[in-house]
Amino acid sequence: MGLLDILRGQRRPRRANLDNLFALSTAYPTLRAGLGLESTGRAGVCFKAIEAGAFDELIRDLDQLLRLAQDEAGGRLGRHEDEFGFQWAVLVGPDFDDLVTTTHVVNRTLEERGFSERLLCSVFGFRGEGGPVDLVYGYKRGTFYPFAPRGDRRRDNALELRLRGALDGELPIEPELERWYPVWDAPVEAPPAG
Repeated sequence: MGLLDILRGQRRPRRANLDNLFALSTAYPTLRAGLGLESTGRAGVCFKAIEAGAFDELIRDLDQLLRLAQDEAGGRLGRHEDEFGFQWAVLVGPDFDDLVTTTHVVNRTLEERGFSERLLCSVFGFRGEGGPVDLVYGYKRGTFYPFAPRGDRRRDNALELRLRGALDGELPIEPELERWYPVWDAPVEAPPAG
């Protein structure tokens, strides 16, 4: 689909698939008990840059919306811009199900504001014996894939493939490995203890 097709009204931009995100809540017991992964209590919603004024208004509205939910759940919202210029809404919360739900609220709000095509992914941080593991949710395909970042821009491919095997049937896993894009320095790691 080209830009001219959209402008002529011949095709609509593909909407992000947001509802598959909830599969993560049901897979969490497997992640914890079966794989030894614990949530860092952090998730990030990554999207392409939005005009400064629109982004500020969006963040204000999200802050206001989430403040209501945070009073009950104890979470908080932050912002982050990565080295590539992508914007992140960073969510922090003690309850994993609330974190998934709040992430969905942020995504739905972006979509309702007309920014669906700007959504890139959501990333949920986990920690295990082997190091950090992120579960990346790609909107356009509505699938997850594991990403195990290691120092010096390396990744643990063997662990990623083991996680794929263990989570198959629990989550909609991206079948094409070439679409398992690295999401370096996602703001989802737990802050250092101390």
